Amino acid sequence: MIETTIVIPSYRRPGDLERALDSVLAQQGVDGPYEILVVDNDPQGSAAPVAERLAAASPILIRYVLEARPGISHARNTGVALAAGRYLAFLDDDEVVGPDWLAHLLDTLRRFGADAVVGPVLPHFPEGAAIDAYRRFAYTRDARLPTGAPLLRWNIGNSLFNKARCFTGPEPFLPWLGRTGGEDTVFLRQMTRRGCKMVWCGEAVAWESVPAERLEPDYLLRRAFRGAQTTTFVCTTVRPRELGRALRLMAAGFVQMVLYGPVALALKAIHHEKWLPVMAKAVGGLGKVLWHPGLHLRMYR
Repeated sequence: MIETTIVIPSYRRPGDLERALDSVLAQQGVDGPYEILVVDNDPQGSAAPVAERLAAASPILIRYVLEARPGISHARNTGVALAAGRYLAFLDDDEVVGPDWLAHLLDTLRRFGADAVVGPVLPHFPEGAAIDAYRRFAYTRDARLPTGAPLLRWNIGNSLFNKARCFTGPEPFLPWLGRTGGEDTVFLRQMTRRGCKMVWCGEAVAWESVPAERLEPDYLLRRAFRGAQTTTFVCTTVRPRELGRALRLMAAGFVQMVLYGPVALALKAIHHEKWLPVMAKAVGGLGKVLWHPGLHLRMYR
C-alpha cells in the first residue's frame, strides 16, 4: 500500500531529472512506502529513458507517464489523477533534496495537523557565475518562519499534501495558466480559502539549479513582471474574489512605477550596479497594474 506519491513533472531536462530522481531515491527515515511518478510533458518522451533506466534498478517504484498536452497545469493535473498515495508531494525536475526531505515533510504535516506543507527552495548557481545579492534574492524562496507556522500563499515546487483534503475536482490546476505560470498560486490560495491548513517546514529544503540564461537581466525583469501579474490576478480569480485587495495592489503598483522607473533608468544610464533591482521594482509595479490574463507572459514551454 503506497502512502506517498512524489510527482515530478518534467520537460526536456533529462540531466536535471536524473539528479532529482537520485536525490528522491536516497530518502531515509520515511516510515511508509512511497512511489515516484514522473510526468513527462514533452510529446517526444525525452524523460522516458532516464525514468525507465532508474526504475529497472530501483527498489522504490518509479512510474512514468506521458502527458503530451502542453503546459505545467496539465502535467500537475495528470500527476494528481494518477497518484496512488494518501499523500502527494511535488518536486520540480530541476530540484534536488536532502535525504531527510520527505521524512521532515511527513512529520510536519502530522505533528501540526496540517493538510499541506511547503518548504524552502534555495538556488544552486552555475559554477563560476558572478552572483550578486539581487540574483540570489530573486531565486531564494524561504519564508524564514518557524516550522509549523501557517501560510496562506506560497509556491508548490517543494510541497506535500493530504490528497483527499486538498484536491477537489478533475482539474485542480487551471489548464489555461499552464503556459504562463501562476496555476500553483491560484490553487494554493483557493485551497486555504476552503479552510485547508498549510504550514511551513524549514528543514525540508530543496535546491534549484538555475541555468546561466536565467541570470540575464531580460529574463529577470520578465520574471519580476510576470510574478507581479500573478499577485493581482489571483485576487480576481479566487472565489469569493478579493477585488478590494486587487485595487490596492494596482494602486501600489502605479506608485512603484512612478517612483522606481525614472531612478532605474538614471542608474542604468550611468552603469550603476543597482539599476537591475530598482528596475525590477518598477516592472513589478507595472505587472500589478497590467494583470489581465490577455497580457500574461508565457514563461513555460
